[in-house]
Amino acid sequence: MNYNELYDVLKENFEKEGSFKIIDGLNLSIETIYFDSRKADLLHGSPKYTCDKHDINFSVDAEDKSQVVYGIPSVDLKDFDIECNKKFDYYILKRADIEKAEGAIIFFHGLNEKRWDKYLPWAYELAQQTNKAVVLFPIAFHMNRAEEIWSDRRAMVEVSNFRKKHFKDNSDCSFVNAAISSRLEAHPQRIFWSGFQTYSDVISVVNNIRQNNIQSISPDSSFDLFGYSIGSFLSMILKMADPEGIFKDSKLFCFCGGMTIDRMFPISKYIMDARAAIKMQTVFAELLSSDFKSDHRLGHFQNQQLHSQESWFKMMLRYNYFQKEREVRIKELQGQIKAYVLEKDEVAPPMEALNTLQGGYRNIKIDVEIQDFPFDYSHMVPFPLTNKIQDEVTESFKQFTKSASDFYNS
Repeated sequence: MNYNELYDVLKENFEKEGSFKIIDGLNLSIETIYFDSRKADLLHGSPKYTCDKHDINFSVDAEDKSQVVYGIPSVDLKDFDIECNKKFDYYILKRADIEKAEGAIIFFHGLNEKRWDKYLPWAYELAQQTNKAVVLFPIAFHMNRAEEIWSDRRAMVEVSNFRKKHFKDNSDCSFVNAAISSRLEAHPQRIFWSGFQTYSDVISVVNNIRQNNIQSISPDSSFDLFGYSIGSFLSMILKMADPEGIFKDSKLFCFCGGMTIDRMFPISKYIMDARAAIKMQTVFAELLSSDFKSDHRLGHFQNQQLHSQESWFKMMLRYNYFQKEREVRIKELQGQIKAYVLEKDEVAPPMEALNTLQGGYRNIKIDVEIQDFPFDYSHMVPFPLTNKIQDEVTESFKQFTKSASDFYNS
């Protein structure tokens, strides 16, 4: 079965109704787990902004006034009011011949993703080759945590046209990236608060497994991480922060990622437009240089003395900020992180993975494997479904999954 055929079979079965499915011919079970996020009070639009740890309340009015409103209901939504981001499903893929997996890989996708389709073959092979359960967990406001209207072509063409009309110097504006571009430009700090919600959700998932509430994964399971693109950014923060000691011995595999966020170049019709990307980088550069003086709530959560774990976010924002502290921590994780990057990737350049993970002086012993597939690929589509190149795609896919599986199994 080549990559395209595997993709088709997995997609067809994944979309079938039912909370538990077995694909006999592939020795695979797919389980759907309902999840209720308890950290929505962190998000824009919450009735009150608090830090429970320090019993501090922050001004709601000040933060609301910092948000740009376009007058377009579909993108002006307050984050707290988006119910599908609070209550949603995640998925567990594992070998059908294993009743209870003794290990789990928490799998994070890329930015501006709405469907799991392209990741199903990746997760399938990881499950088969490692005997671990692969937990497909959606980042806040992505996948099935995203409003349906953000994927509605007609509605998003209107938003895209609005951005083209009002921002003449903008580029790479499309209906695909219209929602995320508008929302991140309106309030770039969303990248932290949505990430923090996801970070907190993952801790809850792990605790649910440890309490034996997830029947397909042992409560004594080990937990590894897989991150693709922005999922690598989130995974790096989880690994460095190690909340509740969950990821102390975990292995992290970064695919098309592993660098600080300023060394990623997400301007694309499929990810975000130029105006949003520039605004995000500018705002975080200003916040870092002023020690978050214009955003007291974010500054509180990025204070290393007060929030030693959550503040790893700021360490991964810009390469030239906190480089020493970041490299000291990454050096402690030698042997537990591996990156697999593609030579022609323009969104996540291999050199930037080397700079971040091996350090400016290349004195950190983290494996950064650089590959160049023998066909036209991109960051967004590393494994094309084009029929005439399926032999080459399948071979490259096997090499990729073997690299990841060998790392997890070592």
